[in-house]
Amino acid sequence: MTNSVAPLDLPEPLVVTLGNLKGGVGKTTSAFFLASYFASEHGLRVLVIDADPLSQTGYSWYRRLIKGEIEVPFELVAFPSRHVNDCIADKAADFDVIIVDAGGESAEIFKAAIPESNELVLLTSVSPSEVKRVPSTFRAAEEAVVGAGREVRVRVLLTKVPVIVKNGRNISTEYRTQREHLESAGYEVFESYLSAWKWYREAADGEVGEGAENPFEDLAEYRRVGDELVSSYRALVEVPA
Repeated sequence: MTNSVAPLDLPEPLVVTLGNLKGGVGKTTSAFFLASYFASEHGLRVLVIDADPLSQTGYSWYRRLIKGEIEVPFELVAFPSRHVNDCIADKAADFDVIIVDAGGESAEIFKAAIPESNELVLLTSVSPSEVKRVPSTFRAAEEAVVGAGREVRVRVLLTKVPVIVKNGRNISTEYRTQREHLESAGYEVFESYLSAWKWYREAADGEVGEGAENPFEDLAEYRRVGDELVSSYRALVEVPA
């Protein structure tokens, strides 16, 4: 007998909130790439909810792509409201995956999304000042999940990571220090990390045709992040050799 990886066995729908109570950590870029991952790699119906009240970067980027006649493999709605939980519930029957871009210093909106979520991906760069915001965001999630009636898995995803590779291992002092700090504090940290940050600049400033459509051309590091995110929704099955 040999082992074969079974298809994904996802909740209906899988709700992933990307959050941090601070802007500029990569929530919107990650929402677009992960939405593309689920749509292109797994053929799923994907919705992105731009629930960040400070910056509707996701909506602006999506609109620019549509106007540029780029075929976007997911849908996006802007809903920066403390009733984002209602938006999730209303859309649940129409999508396989819902990704919520939340945070941006609005704890109220962020906390409204958590009880409807299966996964919270808490993004932070390796900057010590940003890593210090992780505990407050985590506490807000803990408060929100009380009485939710479901478990929400919380993982930290490191972004803007400097890379110095030796023997196939990233030995960057900034990266190793902050990763070890988070793990020693009890946080579950993605093995994957994000270092190529040109897409963020292009998403924020680029015009279509100058790189702003990259999420649909090259998943890059987000393929590893996506594979790691869904690994717990796979089951090994035995098939005849």
